[in-house]
Amino acid sequence: CPSRRRKKSAKKVVKQKKETNTVAKVSQEEVEVVEEEDDGTHLKFKGIAIKGSMESFCKKLKAKGFTQTGRDGKNRLFEGDFTGKTATGNVESDNDGKNVYRVIVMFTSSRDWNTLVETYNHYKKLYTSKYGAPVGSKERINPITDSNSAKMLELNDGKVTWFSRWKDAGGTIEISIEKYDIVEGVVVLRYCDSQNEAAKIKSDLDEI
Repeated sequence: CPSRRRKKSAKKVVKQKKETNTVAKVSQEEVEVVEEEDDGTHLKFKGIAIKGSMESFCKKLKAKGFTQTGRDGKNRLFEGDFTGKTATGNVESDNDGKNVYRVIVMFTSSRDWNTLVETYNHYKKLYTSKYGAPVGSKERINPITDSNSAKMLELNDGKVTWFSRWKDAGGTIEISIEKYDIVEGVVVLRYCDSQNEAAKIKSDLDEI
């Protein structure tokens, strides 16, 4: 019967419209998620906003090629490529793991002071190029002699202050040369999101 066929065709058209509306709704939701991540109010590491739960942040970090290597208490440890160099990372969150607030990156340790300074200067130049002159910087070492062993001894004794700090709208980035073990030093990068660090401090104060 022709009239029945027309009714069935009409039902198919309605169904297709519903599916189209559903796809459009999902696409809109995806756009809104991207816009939320890129709202510019949080500091970013590897293009990832330092916010959200530990689980959520770590999934995004893995998608960037980092591999989780373990845990340190509630913190997660990672290893991967950062600007062409092998680096290890430490992701820190609040006590409940609901808000990530800091990412710490360490490069390969070294027993040679000049190697450490070379790595430090490389990143200092990069961050200065992006963020401008550091808001704070101090590079002080007073070895007994100019030898490598004397400089590494100063570092081991905690007598070296070597850092630069930049401030972005979402937080701070700091690079430093620090003691790694008795005979080695390491270059460390710290990305700290201002909003979530403040929330972490408030949470700690509420507990004491």
